[in-house]
Amino acid sequence: MPLTALALFVFAMPSATAAPPPAPSGAAASALVGQWESIFRTPEGVGNILEFRPDGRVTQISASMAEADYRVVDDRLITIWKDPQTGRVAETETHVEFEGSDRFLEKSDDNTGDTWSDRVGDAPKTGTPLIGKWCFLFLESLTAYREFTADRMYNRLPVVVLRGTYAIDGDHLTVTMQNQPSGTYPFRLDGSRLFIKSRDGSEKEYKRAETSLLKGY
Repeated sequence: MPLTALALFVFAMPSATAAPPPAPSGAAASALVGQWESIFRTPEGVGNILEFRPDGRVTQISASMAEADYRVVDDRLITIWKDPQTGRVAETETHVEFEGSDRFLEKSDDNTGDTWSDRVGDAPKTGTPLIGKWCFLFLESLTAYREFTADRMYNRLPVVVLRGTYAIDGDHLTVTMQNQPSGTYPFRLDGSRLFIKSRDGSEKEYKRAETSLLKGY
């Protein structure tokens, strides 16, 4: 996993020292609650996932993220990837074998290795048994997560997780992460977009997460 993941953190290096913020309240706090994801990611697909909870807790996850369309033909999983930088489309195809409804094996045609996935949550009552959330081992050491909806697949691989608390005062967000000094950051909400100004003055843009794979992570 590329080290550029560490450079994406908004809250990892706060510059102000203050007491932990009180629990948030008000309309702005209500609008902020939930899960957000980086719109712009590194070329390797690494970005941030932020989850603001009603009780004043916040989680920041640096993760590898990818989405694709897919279809199932007999025992073949065909995944259609679109490069966000070039717009190029590529297809990959794997052989899928189910072990009950809560575990399946993927076998690649090029012998790059087999992958076992285990279900997270309940199996669907109708449709392809792929529908739902799954976890699997990446490089035999990191737990990755995947969700299949009716026609989309979402991959999320958490790399580094920070936990803390937050509070809102007007258009400023005060955050205390894992025993670090508190930091205050200008922020704004614009429809379904969240903008947070980092310590270096750059503005990070987020959108509402399309998948709840790492909700409550």
